Amino acid sequence: MTRSLSVFLLALLPASLAGQRVDAARLQSWSPAFRVSTNAPASATASSRRDYRLEGLVVGGLVLGAVGAWIGAEVCHSGPQPVSAGSGESCTGDALVIGLAGAAVGGGIGYLLGRLTPKRSPTY
Repeated sequence: MTRSLSVFLLALLPASLAGQRVDAARLQSWSPAFRVSTNAPASATASSRRDYRLEGLVVGGLVLGAVGAWIGAEVCHSGPQPVSAGSGESCTGDALVIGLAGAAVGGGIGYLLGRLTPKRSPTY
């Protein structure tokens, strides 16, 4: 089986190598071009969206980080032995690790939710 597969692949090798050749004239005439879609105008305000990305990141990270730290401390204190193997009597390390994981998850969720929420222009 493997021998026939090897023979088949070797038979296809010249055809696949011929498909990789590029004309020298085509390489010399190529130049990079920047193309802008005509459907959407490119402007400086288009790249700076007004939404709540940063606020969502901060709030989500703080809230779920604090909840994660609280859960980590409660799990560590209520268990018969510490969560991780070398943490000893203190549960600070365990609470910190679970809090950081919660902050990362909360920050990501907050960022995505903030990205979906546009800021309104102030009306005077």
